[in-house]
Amino acid sequence: MADTPARAVDSRTLRTVAAIEAAVRAALREIPLDDLTIAEVCRLADIKRPSFYTHFDSIPELVAHMLTAEINNVLPIPGVEEVAAEQIEPLILDNFAVALELIARDRELYRAAFTSSSSGVLRDVLDRAIGTRVRNIITIWQDRGLVGDVDVAVAIPFVTGGIIRAIEAWAFDDATDATDRARAIRDLMPGWWPTAS
Repeated sequence: MADTPARAVDSRTLRTVAAIEAAVRAALREIPLDDLTIAEVCRLADIKRPSFYTHFDSIPELVAHMLTAEINNVLPIPGVEEVAAEQIEPLILDNFAVALELIARDRELYRAAFTSSSSGVLRDVLDRAIGTRVRNIITIWQDRGLVGDVDVAVAIPFVTGGIIRAIEAWAFDDATDATDRARAIRDLMPGWWPTAS
């Protein structure tokens, strides 16, 4: 997989990536994701195939990047190690609500990705991103004595899988209250998941 975010530093590269992403968005208004070709994306973006492959390996990888780049930026809690223990869960809830708002803004693209034959690419990217954050939060909670002995080999995929399915359901829903949905998802977390009193 190409390292687009790390390489996207000069203005020409940024313009090319933006043109590719805009071409995909425009094409998906008329073409199903499974039928969208790199040739069509390059035509719409007015670039050559090598330019596409400089930044992305495939259309599914590109779409997964488009859908998760902003979410990856909002989910981490800056300085969480220094945050008071009782404030961690409300911060997680707030961050998740913001992520759901971003998903709602891009529902059309999420729906296309989740219903395509290559939906596994998006699910894998979400699994890695969310699974890493779940692991980190469990570790922080355990270090602070908020969570006892949790079998992370079971807990991480269980929680991560539930969150990904909840994201998918949200993408296909027309609800608009991201905070309410974030709370509903939090309320379904396992009993060991600390919640604010």
